[in-house]
Amino acid sequence: MTRISSFQLQQNAINSMLKQHETLSRTQQQVATGKKIFKPSEDPVAASRVVNLKDTLSAIDQHQSNVDAARARISLSEGVLENVVESIHRVRELAIQANNDSQNESTRLFIAAEVEQVQDALLNLANTTDSNNEYLYAGSLSRFKPFSRNEAGGFEYNGDESHREIQISGSRRVAVDDPGSEVFLEIKNGNGFFSTYDNSDNNGTGIIDPGRASGDYIADTYGIIFNQSYPAYADKDSGEIPLTYSVIDSKGNVLSTGIPFESGKEIVFNGVHTSIKGVPEDGDYFVVKPSQNQDIFTTLENLIRALKTKTPEAVDKISFHNAMNRSLTDLNRSLDNILEVRGNIGARLNALDNQETINEAYRIQIREILSNVEDLDFAEAVSRLNLELTGLEASQKAFTRVQDISLFNFL
Repeated sequence: MTRISSFQLQQNAINSMLKQHETLSRTQQQVATGKKIFKPSEDPVAASRVVNLKDTLSAIDQHQSNVDAARARISLSEGVLENVVESIHRVRELAIQANNDSQNESTRLFIAAEVEQVQDALLNLANTTDSNNEYLYAGSLSRFKPFSRNEAGGFEYNGDESHREIQISGSRRVAVDDPGSEVFLEIKNGNGFFSTYDNSDNNGTGIIDPGRASGDYIADTYGIIFNQSYPAYADKDSGEIPLTYSVIDSKGNVLSTGIPFESGKEIVFNGVHTSIKGVPEDGDYFVVKPSQNQDIFTTLENLIRALKTKTPEAVDKISFHNAMNRSLTDLNRSLDNILEVRGNIGARLNALDNQETINEAYRIQIREILSNVEDLDFAEAVSRLNLELTGLEASQKAFTRVQDISLFNFL
């Protein structure tokens, strides 16, 4: 038979009460804080999950902040390009107005002055900065002013071709700006496939249309040459030899020859579709060249130069109208390019809205999981607290009763 001393009995009772008190204290702390876990050692698996889930929430919060920052920068660019579009529309109105024969050299100079003001305004818009004093259209070189005039009177781009991107989710990035080269520089002149030019020495009244390209277009430099050397086409009654034209390519190969000319009738070769209105003279010629990149500032510069051209003779007016037609076509291409960039910006803003919704839904989901792992079930905890408190009180009462028992009470 094992004998238990009074001291041992008391010590066991005290240890049991201390353990119950520790358990009760922990439950009280849980109820007070609403948390299940206070130390990783209490539940290493759950503690590890809590850390991972909180890291995920922190990443989501950062992504949402990035979405806000991206939206602000992209919206600023959208506002800038809206002003650019309005400026181009105004220049087109002025160009159409100036291209009318009711205008004279003096009125066209006034129009040129306004176009110069618009050109300066566009240059300032292209050098717009954000709230951090970073240039919107400099690519990754955002601290450098992207556009400037050079000593020759032209324009230089001092940025690069990069798109700055920002992380808006764990696996998704979005561009927050467009390099100035794509917005203002890399714009195909003419109709986007080719440009049409008159010869400055032409003597007739021919004005060439900007034309269009079909699917079988072959990019090359072509000449449309007018002559009256085909007597076979002479009028039977008057004997007058009609004006004809020939088409040659850059290597001098004759694509067609002796074709009777009719004002406004479509001229077609190698996918080129154009027409010439008026009456060219024998020896006049026109050139069709593949489109080249031309910045919007140069397009305005060409327009200003045309507006300042003196037109004392009728032939000078024809040359002026050809130059104005080219400028109008180039303006249209610039406008199309800006609208395309704005379309891309709109798509990015929609992507930000979509990702913001996804991030918020993901954050709610992660918080629910974190709550299940970390947060206390108050009903269960309060019930457990009452049970532990009752157990502790019973243990204390039992200890008190046992302490009062002594062998001397029975002697």
